[in-house]
Amino acid sequence: MMNTEEFATIVQAVKANTVPAEIVDTFNELAALREQVKRFGEPESYYLKAMNCPHHHRIFAAEQHSYRDLPLRLAEYGCCYRYEQSGELFGLMRVRSLNMNDAHIYCTPEQFASEFNAVNEMYLKYFKIFGLDKYQMRFSTHAKEGLGKKYVNEPELWIQTENMVREVLKTSGINYVEVANEAAFYGPKIDVQVWSAIGREFTIATNQVDFAVPKRFGLTYRDKDNTDKTPLCIHRAPLGTHERFIGFLIEHYAGNFPLWLAPEQVRVLTIGEDAVVVDFAKALVSELHAAMVRVEADYGADKINGKIQRAEQAKVHTMLVIGPRDVQAGAVSVRLHGKGNVGVKPKAEVVADILQAIKERRP
Repeated sequence: MMNTEEFATIVQAVKANTVPAEIVDTFNELAALREQVKRFGEPESYYLKAMNCPHHHRIFAAEQHSYRDLPLRLAEYGCCYRYEQSGELFGLMRVRSLNMNDAHIYCTPEQFASEFNAVNEMYLKYFKIFGLDKYQMRFSTHAKEGLGKKYVNEPELWIQTENMVREVLKTSGINYVEVANEAAFYGPKIDVQVWSAIGREFTIATNQVDFAVPKRFGLTYRDKDNTDKTPLCIHRAPLGTHERFIGFLIEHYAGNFPLWLAPEQVRVLTIGEDAVVVDFAKALVSELHAAMVRVEADYGADKINGKIQRAEQAKVHTMLVIGPRDVQAGAVSVRLHGKGNVGVKPKAEVVADILQAIKERRP
């Protein structure tokens, strides 16, 4: 963008008639646009958001709160930015622009155990849905030598909040390990470690206690004794960043997603280009589309073996093969990726089973 000094230099050159006519014309257009921009007021500054936390803290601070308002839960599927060094970038696993299903829970010390445990239970529910059998809660605590340097210098609060987290973990019976000197600067945390199908370890989620930053932001609530107190804040991101979680799922399933997760759930394949067969196939595709199934079709003249091979290479979960005899019987031949032909079935039965499998999130 042209600064004021550069613009003034061009103005002088135009007035002195020392520039070509085409530059004068361009300058006049630019000057007109500049005047239009001025009518919108002074330009505003925009900043890349590094985290969602300050935004949520400001929302909390915008109104007065009492203990009756707590716990207050603020969630956001927000876009954040990190200037990762080029050597640290790693596919979807580490990016500069990331989307996070982030939330902050503001609560009293009495509410902490139930809120923190509820977050952990949410994680376990997600793991069951995605078929993640191997996971571990890594409880990260502070180190005394890091107080005032790596960690907020509040030794009593560190001991208090760590004991609170430890008690929640023991009471719930969740599998965890305790690791010293790995906490966040503002409080103890849990990092959830998972292992993909090929044995690679990932940090997939986090559940963090924050006793320091709410105080720095001046966040308070009016307690039962009519005094102002600082709430505890729980930072939670059950699936981490969208990019990293998708990257993990691709590796975990090696691209062989279950039907409910597959990018292309069904592909309809016709044997030949006979109009009756194609019309039957198109009606099936429309029916599946109407039911929100991610379905594609291959109506081409290629041999059916080639169509099946392409679908297998694309790791399409379910292939529905339709030929003249299938049309006459009102049926389809069903193939599953990596499992081959599973038989000819009535069309209505196949559609119903696909919809039920997706609804139940069958593995």
